[in-house]
Amino acid sequence: MFIEFSEEQTMLRDSAEKYLRDNYTFDRRQAIVKQPRGFCAEHWQMFADLGWLAMTFSEDAGGFGGGALETMILCEQFGKHLVLEPYLESVVLVGGLIERGASAAIQEQVLSGIVSGELQGAFAYLEEGRVADPWSVATHAEKDGDDFVIEGNKTVVLNGPEADFFVVSARTGTSDTASLDNISLFLVAKETAGLSLRNYKTYDGRAACELRLDQVKVPAGNLLGALDGAYELAQPVFARGIVAVCAEAIGAMDALLEATVNYTKQRKQFGQPISSFQVLRHRMVDMYMEIELSRSLLMATAWKLDNAAPDAEQCVAALKAKVGKAGRYVSHNAIQLHGGIGTTDELSVGHYFKRLAAIGVMFGSRDYHLSRAVSF
Repeated sequence: MFIEFSEEQTMLRDSAEKYLRDNYTFDRRQAIVKQPRGFCAEHWQMFADLGWLAMTFSEDAGGFGGGALETMILCEQFGKHLVLEPYLESVVLVGGLIERGASAAIQEQVLSGIVSGELQGAFAYLEEGRVADPWSVATHAEKDGDDFVIEGNKTVVLNGPEADFFVVSARTGTSDTASLDNISLFLVAKETAGLSLRNYKTYDGRAACELRLDQVKVPAGNLLGALDGAYELAQPVFARGIVAVCAEAIGAMDALLEATVNYTKQRKQFGQPISSFQVLRHRMVDMYMEIELSRSLLMATAWKLDNAAPDAEQCVAALKAKVGKAGRYVSHNAIQLHGGIGTTDELSVGHYFKRLAAIGVMFGSRDYHLSRAVSF
């Protein structure tokens, strides 16, 4: 699918490409990974100054009214440079949930902080043994006067160590963990009593934590959206998140293909560059085709989300399944064609491999989304 970008969208792509190319080299990225907080505060503030953190919020919320296409454009550039800053976690997911479901008072206070770069959030929705399905929730919340009391554990809470607050999913009705009903979302401040974190770095270098909620009491006003209405509130936000990570994956695959082509032109065997071997050239053409097919589906999906097409959700599921397959194919072949050096920490190839592997299981596995795509 071909979509002609507007002048503003082209400017966004060009500005992101230029800033990251000049300021986010692989060596600088590796230095950021080693920092305790896992991202660069200066880069994050610059993202705010450039308007990237405000881009997808409505004008009423202090944003620029961008949509899935703008998210796609920006995240593709993030993927090319393996950006570590929590744009997906804090802006796309948490910001999207607050804009859609929080009270006017919470929106005014929290969204302005997210847009300015002063506040960050984390979405705590995954649970141990249930990470393949984001809607398998065992954490529960019970009404207690004017409050809710939440009990449970969350796993792989991305950006949890740096978050000022969490959006937590919990069951407010039946205990059936396979049901999409009776799940609610709550805004929980980090300093709330009964909240404890165990911080760590993920496989691909992100900051994450295990979150325990031990009789955590939150005001009823911190409920996002309607009681038992988490699925209706969060599913469109998940769809935007899937577009974001798939765009990031395609940016990463672009970088991997470019690195692989350049390496095969330099690496010689039997007195000639290995790029001259037909079987390897065919392999790289196959990598290119996987990327372009994924890109076409990505653009179509982003356009359908922005235009509320009736088959938008089906396209989201198909996109996640397709990018999971393509990311695996491209990253595995990049490693093979680089040989042993492809797995070293000093070369970017292995880091792209790890990021694509992590994206492959985010928001549900390939099999999970493949079954969703054919069920519509």
